[in-house]
Amino acid sequence: MSTTEDTVPDGLMPADVLASPTAVAVYGFARAKAGKERELEDAIRAIIPSVRAEQGHEQYSVHTTKEQPGAFAFYERWSSGADIARHVQQPHMQEYFGKLGDLVEGELEAEWLWPLAD
Repeated sequence: MSTTEDTVPDGLMPADVLASPTAVAVYGFARAKAGKERELEDAIRAIIPSVRAEQGHEQYSVHTTKEQPGAFAFYERWSSGADIARHVQQPHMQEYFGKLGDLVEGELEAEWLWPLAD
């Protein structure tokens, strides 16, 4: 996993997402490296309360399955692109992103979504 100088994975957030004045959402997926399943889960669990307390947070949910230990699906919704840009710069997120290279198999997957209506 490649990262920028500030540890946010490269290409994770397109410019149109960051510029959005309206709500944006993302569906993401990450798979732990073999033997790192618990470590990744612990890292995810550790950031959830802080993320949910952030300005602009509307929803942050993470799911896994019993059939695929170490596979995590994320759904996030933020009030604007500025809110999600601020989110990834938070110290708890910088620390989290810094750990992902050792924990995640391959690249993080992200599919950006815009609501049809609010």
